[in-house]
Amino acid sequence: MKRLDRSLIWSPIQYGLCISDAQYQRELTRLGVIDPSPFLSRPTAGATTHFLDSTDATNIPPGDTIAIVCIRRRDDVDPINVAALLCHEAVHIFQWVCSCIGESTPSNEFEAYSIQWIAQQLMFAYRDSTST
Repeated sequence: MKRLDRSLIWSPIQYGLCISDAQYQRELTRLGVIDPSPFLSRPTAGATTHFLDSTDATNIPPGDTIAIVCIRRRDDVDPINVAALLCHEAVHIFQWVCSCIGESTPSNEFEAYSIQWIAQQLMFAYRDSTST
């Protein structure tokens, strides 16, 4: 899993994208995850974000959090639907960031730019992972 750029704001969370269960399992093994969650939270889920820290994995330093966004490659789905799912997961990452930095009332622009940036990074990662 390629870690994605966090340069818009300092983020206490590293995040990345996995587009297959095999890729997700490799990342969990690399991180030393103790009790892994399934690739998707439920069989009908379009995407899932897993938040992991040192209580979940032996290879995550204390105080660090890693978010793994899982979405299957879906050639049969309109790209707009994929983009919408990635935007949805970007909101979850932004919410976690706000929780970590103690921000309970982010400004509208901070929220909008942050979600835009995170979603854009996820979309680039999806495009790069699926363009073959």
